[in-house]
Amino acid sequence: MSKVVIDDHLLRDVLSGERSGDLGGMATGLATTGLWLFRLCSSLAEPGVLGKLSAPVARLPVELQERFRAQVTALPDDIEVLHLRDLAWPMAQLQHRHRAHGHRLSAAMVEALAVAHELGADIAVSHHDVGPNLRAAAGDDGIVFHVL
Repeated sequence: MSKVVIDDHLLRDVLSGERSGDLGGMATGLATTGLWLFRLCSSLAEPGVLGKLSAPVARLPVELQERFRAQVTALPDDIEVLHLRDLAWPMAQLQHRHRAHGHRLSAAMVEALAVAHELGADIAVSHHDVGPNLRAAAGDDGIVFHVL
């Protein structure tokens, strides 16, 4: 078991109680990225628009939806989010190195890699949102990559 950096889909599942905070015994602690947190918040900003991220929340009873939004806007202390100020340079270096190896990484992907490096953590993503370049880059860097 180790600390695990989770994507926006898994963050949603943990905050809604659909998935345990230890990811079924896999994680000793959780972290996410600022960009994945932003994507989750953005998916919920317009209640009438239902997508892959927001639809499961929209199916919750109203009082649970309100509790969920409160948790997203005031993320629990046990879910770590590192500041971009500390990640920007390592992200730039990682992006440059992985581009040279043919892995084009979005800002969200390279942020996840940088957080995993900084925390000595694994990365876990939902099977709904697997980026092959992130998986390959994590493998190249010796970071354990889980698809849940």
